[in-house]
Amino acid sequence: MKIGLLVQRFPGGGAENYVEELANRLFQGGKDIVVVTSENKNSDDSKYDFRIIRLPSLIKIGEYFVWKGLEKILKNEKFDIIHTNTYGYYHTDKAARLKKKFGYKLVMTSHGFHGSELHLLKKKKIINKISKFDFLRNFYDSKIGRKTILEADHLIALSPKEEKFYQSLEVKPSKITVLPPGIRQSFFDHSETAPIKLDGVPNILTVGELSWVKAKSLAIKAMPMILKKFPKAKLFLVGKNRDQLEQLESLVKTLHLQNNVFFLGALLEEDLLSYLKSADILVHTSLAEGLSTILLEAMAVGLPFITTPAGGNGELAENSSAGIVTPFENPDALSQNVIESFNKQKLEQMKINAINYSQNLGWNKIYPQILQIYLNLMSRR
Repeated sequence: MKIGLLVQRFPGGGAENYVEELANRLFQGGKDIVVVTSENKNSDDSKYDFRIIRLPSLIKIGEYFVWKGLEKILKNEKFDIIHTNTYGYYHTDKAARLKKKFGYKLVMTSHGFHGSELHLLKKKKIINKISKFDFLRNFYDSKIGRKTILEADHLIALSPKEEKFYQSLEVKPSKITVLPPGIRQSFFDHSETAPIKLDGVPNILTVGELSWVKAKSLAIKAMPMILKKFPKAKLFLVGKNRDQLEQLESLVKTLHLQNNVFFLGALLEEDLLSYLKSADILVHTSLAEGLSTILLEAMAVGLPFITTPAGGNGELAENSSAGIVTPFENPDALSQNVIESFNKQKLEQMKINAINYSQNLGWNKIYPQILQIYLNLMSRR
């Protein structure tokens, strides 16, 4: 069985980590596995056991990168299964259009509907960031995106919310499997990881790249109100800079928060684990998501969280009783949620809930279910 995993910008964020873990496990299981992705001059592909094919981009429309040579790769590699990752990208649409021509089965994990979610927030006036490509959103979703979804032989929904969306498009329930991203084993095996000595009361952690979609300014704007109740509160931001560091640092200075807000940059996994074990609460302020891996990882470590309802995150908070849902772009609500959550008895119960809920979400349990999807499709060829 030869499997192609398609994803943009490998390695990178949540979708790319998902592909990397899946590719490693498939390779270790003896499968012929190829990751097809975009060019990345900074990546050392020699460190991966599986094969990687990188394609240049001819043009791009917003985040829609048209890869050069994708059709040729799909033809020549003679894949049995294409598992495409991320909705709203060229590689997913192209793979859907060519599946009958080249005879492979198509599995899709959307990793959320970021463009659609952001477009809805713009219509509701929750955010006011304008793109010159906004006028294309409805056309894409109703014509191109819908057709891609319906072409897939199987859809992996990261949350029940995604499942309901697929069903609203009249996708047969038998073609949908709800599977969250797996949690890496290291987030369960952390007993020897030393916590960081933090002196905040409370210590608030937020993890994710510094981009406008992650809305890190919301956590910073909530800090003055948190400090009125807890003068020793501290906020730690973990994540590489995409395009927002300078603006966020300026906001910190404007609000006179230099002694309470700290930018840690991207961290190695061991260091991230140390901060997860040391913080009192994780705050996730994103505007659009699939299902955030960092929330699952925090749960495995026993760290309660506060999240916006982006993607499946709100459902995760409610179903696990390990998190609290806060509205988009509302610093008053976020500060109140942080203040109310900082209760020893409440945090301890949320910690227990988090650990218990996460036990069935490790990659050791998620991977066999994805592999079974492939095997089922192959048996029907």
